[in-house]
Formats: sequence, C-alpha cells, structure tokens
Amino acid sequence: MSIGELWKGFVEEHPMRMRRLAEARIPDLWPEAVGPAVASLTRSLQVRNGVLYVALISSVARHDIFMRRAELQRVLNERLGMNVISNIIVK
Repeated sequence: MSIGELWKGFVEEHPMRMRRLAEARIPDLWPEAVGPAVASLTRSLQVRNGVLYVALISSVARHDIFMRRAELQRVLNERLGMNVISNIIVK
C-alpha cells in the first residue's frame, strides 16, 4: 500500500482529526493571507466551532480585516484544502 493510499484512508476515517490539523496550520498561513504588516499587529488567532477569532492591536487593522472577512475566509479555506473557517470575528 502506498503512502498516498494510507493518507487517503486516514482522511476518510478521521475527518475531525484532519480538521484539527488544518486548524493548527492557520497561524502559519495568516501572515501569507493578510500580509506581514497586519500579521505583526495580530495579538491572537483562535478557532472554535469553525469560527476564526482574530484579536488585533490596531483599530485600523481591525477595520481592514473586518472589511476583508469573506475574502480571507475563502483564501484560508483554499490554502487549507477544506472548509475549516465558516466565519471570522474581529476583536
């Protein structure tokens, strides 16, 4: 059995584990999605029940992320290869 076949079987048998693995990748993908300037202003990223909670230290950055929520959701889900994020809440 090839590695690809094993991985496919694992993904099909353990979808919640795959979702958790994808959620764990979000902090690594965040700077790529928002750019280094906004990423440096990000205080925390948390995912709960498909909702990404983003805390920022700048009101300008908060407004920027708020206005780009749908785009960022799409970009992150594409890069994760699955629909992990259903909404983004900015605080």
